[in-house]
Amino acid sequence: MNAVVFKICLLIVYFLGLFIHFSLAGTCFSTMVRRNNGRCTELLYERISKEDCCSSTTSVSTAWSPEELDPNTLFFWRMFGGGVLCYPCKESCTNVQCEPDKTCMMRKGVPKCVCSPSCKENRKKPKGPLCGTDGRTYKNWCRIKKKSCKQKLHNLSVSYYGVCQSSCDKIRCSDNKTCLLDQNLTPHCIHCSKKKCPLGLKHRQQVCGSDGLTYKSACHLRDAACHAGKAIPIAYKGSCKENVTCHNIQCQDSQQCLIDLEAGGRPRCITCSCRPKYLHGPVCGTNNNTYQTWCHMMQDACSKGYIIDTKHSGKCINKKGIWP
Repeated sequence: MNAVVFKICLLIVYFLGLFIHFSLAGTCFSTMVRRNNGRCTELLYERISKEDCCSSTTSVSTAWSPEELDPNTLFFWRMFGGGVLCYPCKESCTNVQCEPDKTCMMRKGVPKCVCSPSCKENRKKPKGPLCGTDGRTYKNWCRIKKKSCKQKLHNLSVSYYGVCQSSCDKIRCSDNKTCLLDQNLTPHCIHCSKKKCPLGLKHRQQVCGSDGLTYKSACHLRDAACHAGKAIPIAYKGSCKENVTCHNIQCQDSQQCLIDLEAGGRPRCITCSCRPKYLHGPVCGTNNNTYQTWCHMMQDACSKGYIIDTKHSGKCINKKGIWP
């Protein structure tokens, strides 16, 4: 009898332990959406105590909920409840590590990482306006850093000093950079690679440029484009051939073959999918149509089956004004 009682006691202790364990457990989230009254949607860990959740990170956005949620319940809260009610791990800026160019500050009683980039400019650099890599003119270097931080544009930096130009004629690049016109005919100051392209390449590495010239490799084409100051798209892989058409060249799976009417009907492999929001516009196409961005122009070209290049940046104009 005593043995039976002992086993029952062990079972009670075991289940009490499970109860205590799961009552202390909850859900850990990577981000708290404060505008939704302190609710969370991005799951980090399941069945974890607040202590373990909050000690696992130095981020100011980590939060914990005492609720243990199965996937269906979490989906319900995400879709219809604006997220799960949760509580921030950090109540002050102590031991908080923010991203680069951000500093932890108390806002409305809660810690928050806010953009505060160091705007100390190099005295050796020219003062005044400068052109960003997005093709926009900024008053100073600090404006670029602030926009890069606030909009999370990590690739945004200084292209060259002075107001943004539409050609390389008036641009003086610094730090041994070379002015290059991109596919949008927008100038950029870039470093031409100092590494020499490898020698002894096999014929299968040859590429045909949109200029109708054969290059030993894509590396040789990029090098030629950089020193010429204008982008040279790859028309197709292999040496350039006479009387070639879209029927006897092979483009990559993600590409489409278009006819270049300006080059006597030569074929060119084009990538039709792109992200318009990352390209600055508008642009005027060689068909005298104005497009919101270079990406929109490429998509129109793919739908028509022939190449539309950039005639110039900005809206199309003629003697009577803007093209319809």
